[in-house]
Amino acid sequence: MKIPLVYDEKDPKYKLLDSIFIIIDSRKTKQELSRNNIKPVNSFIRTIKVKLISMFFDVDSNYVINQINNRSKLREIWRIKSVLDYNKISKLLSMIDSNQIQEFILKLINKQFIKGVRGRRTILIDATPIMLDINLNKKYYDDKELEEKNFEIGFSKTHGHFIGGKLTLAIDFHTGQPLAMLIHKGAYHDSKIFLEMLEELKRRRIISPKDIIMADKGYISYENYERGVMDYKIIPIIFPRDNMKLSKICSRFNYPLEVYEGNLKLKKVLDDVVSTFKIFMKHWKLFKEVRACIEHFFKLMKKGVGYSSYHVYTDESMKRNVYLNVLLTALTIAEVKFDMTTIQRLSEM
Repeated sequence: MKIPLVYDEKDPKYKLLDSIFIIIDSRKTKQELSRNNIKPVNSFIRTIKVKLISMFFDVDSNYVINQINNRSKLREIWRIKSVLDYNKISKLLSMIDSNQIQEFILKLINKQFIKGVRGRRTILIDATPIMLDINLNKKYYDDKELEEKNFEIGFSKTHGHFIGGKLTLAIDFHTGQPLAMLIHKGAYHDSKIFLEMLEELKRRRIISPKDIIMADKGYISYENYERGVMDYKIIPIIFPRDNMKLSKICSRFNYPLEVYEGNLKLKKVLDDVVSTFKIFMKHWKLFKEVRACIEHFFKLMKKGVGYSSYHVYTDESMKRNVYLNVLLTALTIAEVKFDMTTIQRLSEM
């Protein structure tokens, strides 16, 4: 049985949602929507609200719309001035390209966070499964049917095989701000995503030389260490396997010709990056608790304010819903203190 949406101003969950909707209704949000050519603005804001409420209370959008239409108090509190229509909201959302929504969300999130520290930045990278609400035990999908429906089979150690993909996030360690996100269908291997994420962070002008990029063993490869240091000049703290030797990793660090032609500035940067990399990698186990912060982000995203699986049937719909889920999680974190205790408490609300 679904719980009716009865507004209670003393309920911390409703209070948190009120704070989030102040941001959604703000002038900055409307400006970002216009800049990303997402129109009509007011209609899309109503659509965002419906989707966020749906995720926040883990109910479907149609149920949320019926509750809002039947309760004038909800319309008043959440500043929804007109009666909602499920078909119109679904159609409007389907007309917006997922890339537009992604750009709008990342720029809106960026306005809600203040950079945690000056100088060297610590960025955490990890992935989580995106599962569509399709039960593989009830129906078998052959390769032809998967191709026709544009589905792919994913796999995780926790959930086994599923239809969907994976979301890879880069978040700021100090603030919990999502900095970049990539979605891949099926069982795309993490090690291939690391350099792709670095390129995305570079394209968005987020990473700088000497920044620390941290990831677990799934992203390990000698190329990721080598190119992370030599091409991007960052410190890639990818947790190594037991049989990997630091000396073998460092043997691949070949300085470019510019250094030998007298580029002292570049040599100084690379020397600093390599020496810091060696020190950090000798003590990589000390960083396990740091990297765990992104796991708490995903836990909040799936168990606290979002879905564990998505009731959608197209690649574009999946992306739109995942991006909005990230938005809701990020705005929740922006309203509270980002630490493990707080995020743990929120994920169990």
